[in-house]
Amino acid sequence: MPIGDNDGHQIRSMLLHAETTYTKKGMQLRMTLTSGKKKEILETVSRLRVTDIRDGMDWVGRHHFGTVSPDIRPLWRTKAAGFAVTCRHIPTQQQVPTMSPADYTKWAYEYWYGKVFSNDLANQIDDTTFLVVDTCSTPTPAVGSMDSMMWAALGARGVLTNGGTRDSDETLEQRAIPIWSRWIVQPMYQGRVEWGGHSMPVEIGGAVVRRDDLVVADGDGAIIVPNELIEEVLKYAIQESENDKVARSALFEVLGIPQNESTRSNFNVEPHPYRLTAEEIRKRVRRE
Repeated sequence: MPIGDNDGHQIRSMLLHAETTYTKKGMQLRMTLTSGKKKEILETVSRLRVTDIRDGMDWVGRHHFGTVSPDIRPLWRTKAAGFAVTCRHIPTQQQVPTMSPADYTKWAYEYWYGKVFSNDLANQIDDTTFLVVDTCSTPTPAVGSMDSMMWAALGARGVLTNGGTRDSDETLEQRAIPIWSRWIVQPMYQGRVEWGGHSMPVEIGGAVVRRDDLVVADGDGAIIVPNELIEEVLKYAIQESENDKVARSALFEVLGIPQNESTRSNFNVEPHPYRLTAEEIRKRVRRE
């Protein structure tokens, strides 16, 4: 069903007037959104594509920002969106000591996982979270078959990383949580990466990601919307999406393709100022 007011003010009201506060950092205002408001935004975003969000970013002058490098791809064809919870894995400078396999087991679990990689990441995740893991672009695991299920159980909506996915056969079979990663990898964490903290700005595939930035991802990759630009970006993403649907619907009809969700209007907004009508599309392909 279409949502929104005729003049498109619902998005603005949703973001600016419903339990939203602001903090000033530098010259930008970042929004602090309640869980309920985040879910409303994510419901809107669920009706848009990554390419629509890219258009919205262009319309607000961020042509060269936000898009994650195309070598970071979904593990399977899927889509997801959420608000970033960032964390970092730091390549270790520690030398793994020589020891027996039995001692290695103790060292790995008591020392590495008990101290070096100990963290409270689980406490940061809720049902609006998109987990963003910076491995400093090292081919080490950011997600595997077990932790992907743990994060899904905590409510996370997706994982984005410049590192790798481990246990990919199981992870693909489970499909517990959508994953966008750079590599398929084999190793565990111990002796390779140390816990570097959470909630700091990170760089993923050339895009800066901060806590509570909006992450949108699908088969075309991932894009990051700065928290303070969500309102404007969604306004113009919707504008371009709705205009695209008019043209595509007409072309579906010309080509005899059954109409589907991709051609149906989702938002009750003002017509595009440079809209193409179905009649104009048919004339362009000389069917009228």
